[in-house]
Amino acid sequence: MEENDEGKAADWFEKAVRLNPKSAVYYDWLGRSYGRQAQRANKFRLLSLARKTRNAWETALALDPNNLDVRDNLIAYYVQAPGFVGGSKEKAREMVAEIRKRNVYRGSIAAANLCAVEKDDACVDRELSGLMTTYPDSGAVFVSAAALYTNRQQFDKSFALLEERLKGRPNEPVLLYQIGRTAAISGQNLDRGEETLKRYIAAPPERGPAPANAHYRLGMVYEKKGSKDLARTEYEAAIRLNPRYEDAKKALAALGR
Repeated sequence: MEENDEGKAADWFEKAVRLNPKSAVYYDWLGRSYGRQAQRANKFRLLSLARKTRNAWETALALDPNNLDVRDNLIAYYVQAPGFVGGSKEKAREMVAEIRKRNVYRGSIAAANLCAVEKDDACVDRELSGLMTTYPDSGAVFVSAAALYTNRQQFDKSFALLEERLKGRPNEPVLLYQIGRTAAISGQNLDRGEETLKRYIAAPPERGPAPANAHYRLGMVYEKKGSKDLARTEYEAAIRLNPRYEDAKKALAALGR
């Protein structure tokens, strides 16, 4: 899966569930492998993979109703899939409610993400404000909030939130990465984005965005700064670390000679 070879991953996960058909975790990862294949599949394979994705995750949920990762994955499926293969905004909302019953923190994150998909900005702000007030020590909340602001192109809010958080945690790697990501996407604060991504690459954490992602984002920053040679170097570094990194390959090809 880390090498983006979802077809081969699915073969192994299929063997895993045959060996232990009572493992919700195995079915969860089987569903992920089908789902990632579906994202790149042609229309002839898409419906089959979509059904296999949903069936794997629904099987996982039946085996372990308290597995919140499975519930999160099903929310993503319900909001993305068309109705004739089981997509349903109503099912997604019901799943958010079930997560919130089990874990208020995870439920609020799920609610904010769903509201973002539905373009309900007031709901997103309400959920995020509640999370940041209730869980002021959780870095993940602030990173999630910043990422949602970036996705909504509210770049000033994203930068302000991350920089304020960074004052008390000046070496927090994921905060550094998110500043760089926001710079890369927005084209704003490019010098700051370059600095923070270089710091992240120099000392990547064990858990966090892969170094290949940081090189890709740094390449975006350099490209927006007009430094094509430096951008090319970063895209090539991303591909060396992850030979199946399609976004980096496309960016490198677009640079030309």
